[in-house]
Amino acid sequence: MSELPLQLHSNWWSGPDQRLPALAEDLQVDVAIIGGGFTGLHTALQLRKSGVEVAILEREYAGSGASARSAGYVDGLIGKDLPSLLKITKLQRAKELCAFAKEAVIRLEDLIESENIDCAYISNGNINVAVHERQIPRLKKLQAAGKDLGIHYSFLDEGALRERGVPPAFVAGVHDPLGGVLNPGKLAAHLREMAIAAGVKLYEDTNVLRIRNEAPVTIETDRSVVTARQVVLATNAFTMQLGWKKRFMAPIWNGMFESAPLTEAQQEVLQWPGQEGLFTAHEKLESYRLTERNTMISGGIIVHIPYGFKLSEMAPEKIASALEKVFRQRFPQLPGLELKAFWGGWIGIPLDFLPGMGTLGKHQNIHYGMGYAGHGIPQTILMGEMLAAKITGQSHPFANILNRRTLPIPPEPFKWLVSNLVDKLLGIPDKKTDRLAGK
Repeated sequence: MSELPLQLHSNWWSGPDQRLPALAEDLQVDVAIIGGGFTGLHTALQLRKSGVEVAILEREYAGSGASARSAGYVDGLIGKDLPSLLKITKLQRAKELCAFAKEAVIRLEDLIESENIDCAYISNGNINVAVHERQIPRLKKLQAAGKDLGIHYSFLDEGALRERGVPPAFVAGVHDPLGGVLNPGKLAAHLREMAIAAGVKLYEDTNVLRIRNEAPVTIETDRSVVTARQVVLATNAFTMQLGWKKRFMAPIWNGMFESAPLTEAQQEVLQWPGQEGLFTAHEKLESYRLTERNTMISGGIIVHIPYGFKLSEMAPEKIASALEKVFRQRFPQLPGLELKAFWGGWIGIPLDFLPGMGTLGKHQNIHYGMGYAGHGIPQTILMGEMLAAKITGQSHPFANILNRRTLPIPPEPFKWLVSNLVDKLLGIPDKKTDRLAGK
């Protein structure tokens, strides 16, 4: 196995040529948004449409977190999976959540088209694939759940997959025509420029230390104090480090790699003309996709679960090695393909795998949107609209869709013990499937 060094940023985007200056003096603003990812940027853009004075406080550079570190999937999924969603909620409620997820994809696609965003979006959908016939019943359950929820999925047998050019490691699949794949780095860069052009006050390299539960809210940074009538927490997994919503979700570190560009000979062997995003029917899924720069990206399978809620820097050589091992076994037709870069980032997973939006504080002036559980690219865009509507007192058709009573993440040491136990239990059927598939 090759050595895959961990990058401090994703291979999609290492940041702007020049970061905007850090906030070095005290500031008063209508709305302060903490976090410059997709949620923060789009919330700010929507607020500016209403003439609201907005400042974004970003610890590194806008898009440096989970937004530009993802694999770039655009899907209409919500929850862990649709069969699981139907187990934890009533059918009508599940239909409403699926309508939210579908609308999120539509809003993202409309944004890409209307703003002419060059983010290499390919709208050929995604395919949930089986690596062994043992996983076909799982795909059938997904298709049946989709039918109950009014979603049209197409079951693809092995012959149908080969007609599409999907690699031979996969023996069946369920195709969701909604969504596709894009370059999240290019999307983040474009949204950053849109926010700056719209008059959003973006302060990069600005580390928020404390948020005081006051009216107006007082935000202490490493160099200044910000006062704001209202605040938006757009920090996803990092929210717990600020002392808010600490037990709403568990932090998980997820990694992925990108290959070198495929040669013409490798392209001829691989084919895969539709470039659909692929994710396997494992409990702990694997993901595979092609990029506009003719490389492959893969992730999933193994995650890191920290003890406590402190998100430290990672050096997960074991995760990188495991990802490469699986990739080599899934794609034996590409023995000479070099894997060039490995990176990862923190995401937040609520116990029910559903995103959350709400208002906090004794003065009800601190808002949040977070916990996308791997489906974040489109949902962050719709979340931005919903947060902006909430702050400006406007109605929104999905205003109450994410309201629910949630079970809190257990305190330590139970969080760590339970999370690792669940992780191991989920891996048991996957290992059996992989043994049968010859992995």
